[in-house]
Amino acid sequence: MSRTMPSSLRFTEDGLGLGQLVARWAYSPPAWCLLGFLLGKGAIFGEIWPFGLAYAAVWRRGQRIRAVLPVVGVAVGLTAALGVYEAVPYYAALALISLVPVPEGRAGWLVGGALAVKAAVHYLLRPMPIVFIVALTECAFALFTLGMIKTVIERCLEQQLAHQELFVFFVALTLILSCGWSWGGFSLRLFLASWLLVLGARVGGLGVACILGPSLALLLLLLGEPTSMVLLLVTASVLTGFLYRFSWGSFASLFLALVFSVPGPVEERTLQWLLLLMAAAWLAGRVPRERLDVLARLIPGTEPFMQQDKGHDEHLKMVLDQKIDGYLTVFEELEHTLQESDHPLFKKQMQGLAELLKAIKASFSPQAHFTRELEERLLTQFASADLAYITALQCLDGFDIYGARRNLCPTRCFCQEVAAYCSGTIASQRYAVVNRNCASGNCGFQISPSPAYQVEIGKAAVARAGVSGDSQVSFEISFSKVAIVLSDGMGIGPKAQTESSMTLRLLERMIKAGYDLRTAVSLINRLLVLRNHEEMFVTIDLVVVDLFTGQLEFVKVGAAPSFIKRGREVEIIHNHTLPVGVLDQVEVEADRRTLKEGELLIMATDGVLEARRRVARKEEWMCWHLRRLQEDADPASLAERILQDSIDMADGRVDDDMMVVVARLVPAQREIEAYRRVQTSGL
Repeated sequence: MSRTMPSSLRFTEDGLGLGQLVARWAYSPPAWCLLGFLLGKGAIFGEIWPFGLAYAAVWRRGQRIRAVLPVVGVAVGLTAALGVYEAVPYYAALALISLVPVPEGRAGWLVGGALAVKAAVHYLLRPMPIVFIVALTECAFALFTLGMIKTVIERCLEQQLAHQELFVFFVALTLILSCGWSWGGFSLRLFLASWLLVLGARVGGLGVACILGPSLALLLLLLGEPTSMVLLLVTASVLTGFLYRFSWGSFASLFLALVFSVPGPVEERTLQWLLLLMAAAWLAGRVPRERLDVLARLIPGTEPFMQQDKGHDEHLKMVLDQKIDGYLTVFEELEHTLQESDHPLFKKQMQGLAELLKAIKASFSPQAHFTRELEERLLTQFASADLAYITALQCLDGFDIYGARRNLCPTRCFCQEVAAYCSGTIASQRYAVVNRNCASGNCGFQISPSPAYQVEIGKAAVARAGVSGDSQVSFEISFSKVAIVLSDGMGIGPKAQTESSMTLRLLERMIKAGYDLRTAVSLINRLLVLRNHEEMFVTIDLVVVDLFTGQLEFVKVGAAPSFIKRGREVEIIHNHTLPVGVLDQVEVEADRRTLKEGELLIMATDGVLEARRRVARKEEWMCWHLRRLQEDADPASLAERILQDSIDMADGRVDDDMMVVVARLVPAQREIEAYRRVQTSGL
């Protein structure tokens, strides 16, 4: 019954904007080679070179051909910094990293082994014990930076959430590590560190600033910068974290940090630092707020991260509540059903309950998992919309998307824009807004798949005596799946009606709760066997209609044949099993057909076909009759016409309960129900 979803989302490619073109160039092999060159040059204390080896190890985890240019860049950078002779030990380490196969998750061991080889080669060239201390220090720094470099590169190559922002951050850190350029008091490292510090305060306030500032200060200290610059960054981190909310806050905080950290009298270098700090604050203020919000969703403790996490929690609770409610209704129905049974076969009852527990366990396996890829794509696409959260849940038809803005949208149609974007992006499905709340301060919405069709259903029924033993129900399984079920209780009167209606009621609740069809029918069969004192059997005639494709999935257990009318052609769908409650085990086999727009699906109980008792091949008689049926009326009128013709064939006699259901696919319209009940006729 369920449709298999693709293992990964399929996105349609839209036009490349300027940002995408820049990202494509920035992520090209020459760009990664240049970054490898810069990291290869980066040294701590002027004597320790760990960053290039960590960078090469990250690339080694991917395709070997893709790692060639980054590793070459690292080798060239080491050569430029050390010379060929001094770089020989690092060549050996790079060769080991490039050539030795390594299992997934073992990059740290690879770096450690490479540095051990480097230490041995280095000792052969310069037999001094200090080379082993240098190797241990390089190993510690390389392992520390390995995880950060790996995260950035993977996010950039896979273009995950905030990949462009992380790439810029990575480039800035690389320049700080490798480029100690300075013109008088104009230091590139001070400019980049101040710029990153102001951006960090704008992203996460005091918490992020107080972590980022001391980290950058420690890095500058390891790179050999003066202690006054280090003290300046530490002081600025606290002040910027407090004052970042004001438009002038970044300028004032950097100015005050300079005053507090650099002793008087004012020198030329102090004025140069002041100009540099003001330029960094100005440039950081030019970064759009929406780009920073995208980056903030990756940082725990920031407001965007907490709102996104809150959205996940709320909708996970909602999904679990719906599942639990569905199972509760099933247990309540089971309790009501077993009250009338005094059958001693307690073992069989326990087997039935065990099947229930297995279904519950299977249902709570990760069906409703969050699709981070879709969420991140939506957050990036609508970064300027001031979104509080976006949550995407995989459902039976595609994805249910829940979201909210922090403020009401001016046009009151933002949710329609999201639906339109999803319709052209996700697996070629059409999406629509199914729920929205514009009354409160937050603009909330739900977007779900919108099927191409709706199904019109009409029925006609007549009872032999008072109460009909035939029952019928139609219900939505999801936004794009509708179930139509008939049940014929053997015999006539209230007892037959009780059995058939109980069967339909329990089957509906189990399917809505997420039970597999085979499990649901098997459990109902066992229940009827337990309570069957008078040999009252029932049939199940179920069809599930897919409103996206028109596919029909039939499950017939002891039911009469169904028919699909395609103009003058009529197709028969036969039954191959006994009614429910006859045997301890029942085999459920699904039969699939396709219903096109305008074609008719006719379902009937056996009383309709048995109207011509003297005819041996009753299905062929019904096909002949349906070929002559005019299709110009609504389904209820057509069902009434078929039923009346069957009664006329029996000379007006009603020897058994009779029911006819007619369904037809029509094009779907916006904001309508997935299926439409047409007037029910009764004779």
